[in-house]
Amino acid sequence: MSRFSGPMSQAWHFTREFLRDPHTIGAVLPSSPFLARRMATMVPQGSGLVVELGPGMGPVTKALLEAGIPPEDLVLVEQAPTMVRHLRQRYPEIEVIEGDAAHIQHLVAHRGPVRAVVSSLPLRSIPKAVVERIFQQLPGISRHGTVFIQFTYHFRTSCQGLPAEFRRSRVAMVWRNVPPARVDTFIYHPPQKDGVERDG
Repeated sequence: MSRFSGPMSQAWHFTREFLRDPHTIGAVLPSSPFLARRMATMVPQGSGLVVELGPGMGPVTKALLEAGIPPEDLVLVEQAPTMVRHLRQRYPEIEVIEGDAAHIQHLVAHRGPVRAVVSSLPLRSIPKAVVERIFQQLPGISRHGTVFIQFTYHFRTSCQGLPAEFRRSRVAMVWRNVPPARVDTFIYHPPQKDGVERDG
């Protein structure tokens, strides 16, 4: 069992990581269960991989499992080594990759088709050039209908610059979170080989 298994311990560890590297963590407290569950409900049912970017201490991971997503369908990509160790101890049945989301295509391409990318990355705190590299990687791991899910603490989306093939879908506000959060979803609609886009 992880030494960060208790809620208070996890919150303290998360805050300590924020103080150590605020631009990477992007928040003082981990996501609330209400935000985590809302994000999990936006993952489409069916087959395919669910990739979680920036899982941190794992609140969204927990919600994804509780929503019925099999552990073998989950891949977590986390950059902070201490959080990687925690996630591997807490979820030994899930593949946890220590790496940079800017290399996501290389990191997860071996796992097959992706049905959803669930992101808790602090896009507004990450350098714009890095965000652009992350976004540029997404089409390479997506198929028609892949959903990109991203939350932000701002009332406006943090997904400016997402490739045009990702069309805006649902938006949800989660008030029972500190601070309140906005969740945006986008669905991937690649053009067909003849240049005609598929209907959504």
